Amino acid sequence: MTEQNRNYIKKEIGKLLSDIWRIKGLSEQEFGPNHPITKKLDKMHADAQALLQENIKSQDR
Repeated sequence: MTEQNRNYIKKEIGKLLSDIWRIKGLSEQEFGPNHPITKKLDKMHADAQALLQENIKSQDR
């Protein structure tokens, strides 16, 4: 994978994290923190963070 591709992926995952976080906040306001939708968005955010960390670690290699 080229450096340009890695940077693009990192940028897009960052955007995804931001969008998920924003939508999760709206979900918490509308449904509460224990609603299944809010919990799923929380899991999605954690998964996206893990992808970002994985991408960063692969760049260090």
